[in-house]
Amino acid sequence: MNDTRIPVQKRSMEKRKRILEAGFQLFCEKGYYKTNTIEIARHAKVSTGTVYSYFKDKKEIYMGAYETYLDSISAQLFERLDKVQPFCLEYFVNHWISAYLELYSGAGHALAQLRMMIMDDAEISQHFSGLENKYFLKIGEILGRNGNTQNNRSEKVYISCVLVDSLRQEKSAFTHNGLDFEALKQQVAKTVVRLLSE
Repeated sequence: MNDTRIPVQKRSMEKRKRILEAGFQLFCEKGYYKTNTIEIARHAKVSTGTVYSYFKDKKEIYMGAYETYLDSISAQLFERLDKVQPFCLEYFVNHWISAYLELYSGAGHALAQLRMMIMDDAEISQHFSGLENKYFLKIGEILGRNGNTQNNRSEKVYISCVLVDSLRQEKSAFTHNGLDFEALKQQVAKTVVRLLSE
């Protein structure tokens, strides 16, 4: 089998993109284990050989598809957070939570599929752990540019991200009876502000 190649021509880049999009759609619909490269090729309207000219295996398509998807959402989030000026931590946190909930609200099923694969496969787990680290670092970088230089900022950003994502899960996937979502959202915001202020 030939080594995979990185496309440089527009037509090749479009084929690779179609493969990633087809893979992502199928992985979300059927899961990783019930999806094969023949189906991905058919959905992308390319030959199976073309798939293997860009990706060494199904796992590489999976990681590329999910990374592309998450990078796209994160890029929109960071663009919004970079525009929070003049900077006020409370306003920044509220803006972060609102933007995160809006942008990730439709991602619940896709993220659940990813979470299952992270638990099943060490390589996928390591890959997306690295991707998450980039996300945490970017949030920390935005805070740092705006004067937030506290000790253990990385750890505090990590805890804040977990709280914000738990709020997303409550809204989109694991709604608990008896909880007032707006009150919960306010409590998360206050907790994150306090954490990032210490």
